[in-house]
Amino acid sequence: MAKNSNPVKPRGHGVNKKMAVKTGMIGRRHQRSRKEESEFGLAGKEFILCSDCGSVYFDKSWHNRLEEEKVAHFKPGKRVNFELCPACKMKKDKIFEGEIIIKLKSKNEKVKSDVLNTIKNSDKQGQELDPMDRILWMENRQDGLRIFTSENQLAVRIGKKLKSSFGGSKLEIKHTGEDIIRVYWEY
Repeated sequence: MAKNSNPVKPRGHGVNKKMAVKTGMIGRRHQRSRKEESEFGLAGKEFILCSDCGSVYFDKSWHNRLEEEKVAHFKPGKRVNFELCPACKMKKDKIFEGEIIIKLKSKNEKVKSDVLNTIKNSDKQGQELDPMDRILWMENRQDGLRIFTSENQLAVRIGKKLKSSFGGSKLEIKHTGEDIIRVYWEY
């Protein structure tokens, strides 16, 4: 049996990981979404404080506020910039990703109050997890409410919470072609 004098090297042999990703031999571990690129860009060396809500950007993410353990990240020589966070920019520009349309058949103020409390609690829980997940604005209507959120999944979460909290209600979730989700809830 004769040995092959010209053995074939396995694909990728002798190529470093950066070059393999660049040439398409292997894919990135985490593909950045279009939104992630536009919102955050590359991590900077400075801190960004939102002039509206007080959120702070450092270590590649937004944080609710500066707490004692986070103040330790401030080091001499780091700059602090003041600008609007992505959620406040969305509110200012009237851009949203989630819309909740609530229709209340009952004119009972207690029901409306309970619905609003459920919505506010869901908003608060969302902001605790990620300060960019929030209700941007609400509009009162004769037959209910319209709520606009910064994240489409927050709208879905609020709709599902309302459905589970109020028996006999109807929930419909519609995904549009763009990144907007519309949630219809009726009680």
